[in-house]
Formats: sequence, structure tokens, C-alpha cells
Amino acid sequence: MIKTAGAVLVLLGAAGLGNFFSARFSARIRFLEELRLLVFFLKGEILYANSSLKEAFFHAGERLEGEIGVFSQKVAERIGERQGMAFGQIWEEETAALKNLPLSGEEFCQLKEFGRQLGYLDRQMQERILLLYLEQLERAADSLREKRREACRLYLGLPLAAGLFFVIMVY
Repeated sequence: MIKTAGAVLVLLGAAGLGNFFSARFSARIRFLEELRLLVFFLKGEILYANSSLKEAFFHAGERLEGEIGVFSQKVAERIGERQGMAFGQIWEEETAALKNLPLSGEEFCQLKEFGRQLGYLDRQMQERILLLYLEQLERAADSLREKRREACRLYLGLPLAAGLFFVIMVY
């Protein structure tokens, strides 16, 4: 009876682990899409409304929900405090404050580099940086969408197979 209960718990744990990794993969795609929306709104505010970075982040934060919206509002507040800090430093501190980002190391480095470059440039160069980062985000999200079906199947199947193997070996 105890072995059966243990076997069921091992299989449930394996299924939960698979669901966790599958959900994390999907969250990564959603987060990239939210970042793309933020950059798209920033582009509109900077290029077409001729807003400053503070205003652009503030208005983008009002439009966005969730962690990205709050992040954008915090960046706007920090710019408005005028503590003599460069925008790149503010961006780096605020991106470091985001915890448990569902991004790969490369995607996180691109996010940090985007902020470092955005604050130092004139309007024309800001447009190029925004367009380049939009393209990078779209490429990354498209790549993940193509891999989604296979990856989620692996994330769900491999832990279950390992759990079943473990149960068979012990039972």
C-alpha cells in the first residue's frame, strides 16, 4: 500500500515538473510578446508623439498590464527623480530588479543592451535601436512558437517517462 502511494506520488511529481517547464516555456513566449508591445509603444511615443523617454515610458506603462507595465512605470519614475543617473544605469538597475524573468541568457543580455543604447542617442538613432530590438524580439518569439509544440511535448513526456522508469525499478 505504501509502495503504491509512493509510486503515485512520484508520477504526480513528475507530471507536475513537466507542467511547470511547459508553462515556463509558454510564459517566455508571452513575455517576449509583452516586451515587443512595450517597444512598439515606445516607438510610437518617441517618433510620432515626439515624447521624451520619461513620457514615453509613462504612457507605455499606462497601456500595458502586468509586470511589463509596472516596469515601464518604474523606469519613468526613476527618470523623473533626476538623481543625476544616466538612463543606461537606471535601465540596468530596473531590469536587474525584475525577478524570475522567463528569458534565456541571450535574451536578457539583449534587453539590457537595448536600454543602454536607447538613452544615449538622438531621435534618429533611437528609432534604429527600437526597430532593431523589435526585429530581435519578433525573431525570438517566432522561433519559440515554432518549437512550442515539440518542446511542450518533451517537457511533459520526459519527466513522466523518468518517473515511470523509477517506479518500475523500485517496485
